Amino acid sequence: MTAQVLLVGAYERDNFGDLLFYELTREYFDGHTVLAGSVIGADMTRLIGIRVHPHNDLLATRAFDLVWVVGGEIGGVDTRGALAMSLSDEDGSVFDGAGMRGKELIARFLSGAGADAPAYLPVLSRFPANADTPLVLNSVGLGNLRPAITAAGAGTVADPAIPVIRGAAEVVVRDSASLEVAGSIGTPARLVPDMVHAISLRHPELALPSSAGATPFFVFQCNAHLILEYGAEAIAQALASVAAVTGWRPAFFLAGTARHHDRADQYAEITATLKRISPNLVPMTMKSRRPVALASFIARSQLWVGSSLHGRIISGSFGLPRVSLTNAKVETYAATWDSVFPVGVGIENLGAAVSEAIAIASRPAAVQASADLARLADRSTCALVEEFL
Repeated sequence: MTAQVLLVGAYERDNFGDLLFYELTREYFDGHTVLAGSVIGADMTRLIGIRVHPHNDLLATRAFDLVWVVGGEIGGVDTRGALAMSLSDEDGSVFDGAGMRGKELIARFLSGAGADAPAYLPVLSRFPANADTPLVLNSVGLGNLRPAITAAGAGTVADPAIPVIRGAAEVVVRDSASLEVAGSIGTPARLVPDMVHAISLRHPELALPSSAGATPFFVFQCNAHLILEYGAEAIAQALASVAAVTGWRPAFFLAGTARHHDRADQYAEITATLKRISPNLVPMTMKSRRPVALASFIARSQLWVGSSLHGRIISGSFGLPRVSLTNAKVETYAATWDSVFPVGVGIENLGAAVSEAIAIASRPAAVQASADLARLADRSTCALVEEFL
């Protein structure tokens, strides 16, 4: 029997990890009808080959056999916060200046829900055709609910996301901190590695060289906030040093081009600084924004350096050396599953961290740990799909 499945996630904007969640999850539902819903609609044909629709509109107009929310720090993200990231720069500027009442009206018009409503956690009880449809939360982070729970007390419904999480048929979290949050709100949850770890099992071909004799390269990614903190000069000096020691060419990677994500103009400034420091060192860039192509870019590299969680996870899945720059979400996740590789690294310590990561990656125990995480993530998602379909 062909099931009707609604996948819900942050599929409405260019953010590499969220779009990869959609691509991989869809594969697990092969043979079933899958639609993509998000907080607002968006034409994502260029990146994932589909149009994404507001999940509230889809739930109001058709019945589903299963609603499946996948990935991301979904707990404390409301419609207001999602729109600030998902709108274009021009529309986002209008939204930012709209005031409380204006943001509420815009949120309801675009999403069918209020500005304070959970962005990626549909309230199925609002929709008669789907009031009894199972809701599954897979590979989710709940850490950003902690402030609300701490402020109001664990027994208090401090955030509108909490009743939705409590009412889910299954909750699978990706880190120990999220497991603690689930327990504090009385929600049974299972702790499993992020499903993207399974990518090396599902797509081993991504690691194949793009051409014979290709120049070895390492991937560098950094969010806009950290680049402002470190400065182009310090980053360029650190990258030039890594290139000199390893013989690998740096390759710049944008984990997301949506508002408040990564910025190409900052990478251009670093490139110009690199040209002054090391005239013969020409960085690579990745032109495609398709998530599987971006994953292949990482898989074919020699080393990952970045602030993105899924950059670290993909490099880990393929058994590559990995160094994570300062990022609380990544540090929380690494503490649960990937603690042996450097994390929370400042740019001034990059050289030493890279040397450490390269040494660790060659150890049999590290290779085995990467393979075990991939198998565990894959088995969990397969079992979850079988449980509900």
